[in-house]
Amino acid sequence: MTSGDVGRVLRSIRGHFWIEVDHETAHASARESIARGARRSNAIVIGDLVDFSWVDRASGEARITGVHPRRTFLSRKVADRGPRSVSREDVVAANVDTVIIVSSSRRPDLRSELIDHYLVAAARGRLEPVICINKVDLDQAESARMGEIYRALGYPVVYTCAKTGKGLVDLSGLMRSKISVLAGQSGVGKSSLLKALIPGIEVKTAEVSDRSGLGRHTTTTPELTGLPGGGYVIDTPGIRHFTLWQIEPRDVREAFVEIHAAGARCRFNDCSHSHEPDCAVLEAVSEGSIHPERYRNFIALQQECVAGSAVFE
Repeated sequence: MTSGDVGRVLRSIRGHFWIEVDHETAHASARESIARGARRSNAIVIGDLVDFSWVDRASGEARITGVHPRRTFLSRKVADRGPRSVSREDVVAANVDTVIIVSSSRRPDLRSELIDHYLVAAARGRLEPVICINKVDLDQAESARMGEIYRALGYPVVYTCAKTGKGLVDLSGLMRSKISVLAGQSGVGKSSLLKALIPGIEVKTAEVSDRSGLGRHTTTTPELTGLPGGGYVIDTPGIRHFTLWQIEPRDVREAFVEIHAAGARCRFNDCSHSHEPDCAVLEAVSEGSIHPERYRNFIALQQECVAGSAVFE
C-alpha cells in the first residue's frame, strides 16, 4: 500500500467515494475514523481534496486517509430524520469557485427571495455568485426586470434557455477554467442546462410534484463533472426549502452590498434600517437608489436570523 497521494472527490454515495487522480477516477472507502464522521456529518463532500493510499492501484481501489481544509463551501441547514429532528449543516460542495444561482422566469416563478438567500450563503462560503435566469422564453419581460436589479449591483447575470440554446455561450464562458456549482429550486432547469453544456452527459433525476400538479425532475446524485472548455461543474439536487445555517444579522447586512454601503452613513452604528431616525438606508429606499424588493428581502432575512431560521420556501 502506497501513500502520499492527493485526489479530489467527484461523487459520494453511502460511504463510497469516487476521486479524481491524475485525470483518472478511483473508487475509495474512508479510514474508519473518517468514515464514522462522514456518517454523522459532512466529513467528506464533493469537491474535497483528500489524502489517500492505494489499496490496489491496478484495479483503482483506494482508501481516504485525510481531508484538506476547505477553501470555500456552499451549505444549508437540514433537519435529520428521527424522533428528535436535530438540525445540522449540510455542506453541498467544497472548494468551488462559483455558485451559479439558477432561477426560471416561470414554472416555477422567478422570486428574488431565493436569489438573495443564495447570495448570503455565497458570501458566507466565500463563493463568487453568478445569477442565471433560465427559461427566458416563458417571460422575457420579468426576466429582464429581475436581472437588471442584480446587474445594477455588479453581479454577473446571464439569461438562458436550454431548449433554444440562448445564453449558453455566455454561461459557459463564466464557468470556464473554474469549479462551479449549479444551485436552485427543483424544476428551474439545472439538469437541462447541464445536458446542453456537456453533450452526452447522463444526469440521474427523479420526478417530483409541485404546487401546480405538474411533474418536474430533480437531480438525485450530484457529481463533479469536467466541462468541455475546461473546469468542472456540480449539479446539486433541487430544493423546495433553502434554510441558511447559523447566519447572523451581520452576515445578511454584509451580503446586501448596497444596504451595507448605505448603512455606513446611518446615525447609529447598530441601526436596524427599519425605523431609526437619520437612517441612510431608509432614505436610499425612499429615493429609489435601493430597490424596494431587495429591501423587503433584507428585512425578512434579518427577522428570520433573529428568530433562528433563515429559510426560503
